[in-house]
Amino acid sequence: MSSFDGLFSVIGIGRDSTEQPPIHYECRRCGKTLSKRDTVCPLCGSTDVAEIQL
Repeated sequence: MSSFDGLFSVIGIGRDSTEQPPIHYECRRCGKTLSKRDTVCPLCGSTDVAEIQL
């Protein structure tokens, strides 16, 4: 693989169209980044979690 091909894999050009895009999880109240398994924000206690498709 050339370094040019490696760059495409890093920035996501040419991805398989069936591949799920990454999702960012964030508390809507305080903005803390959360993990996929978090249902309650450990910082402010809110259960309002945003799922942002990147």
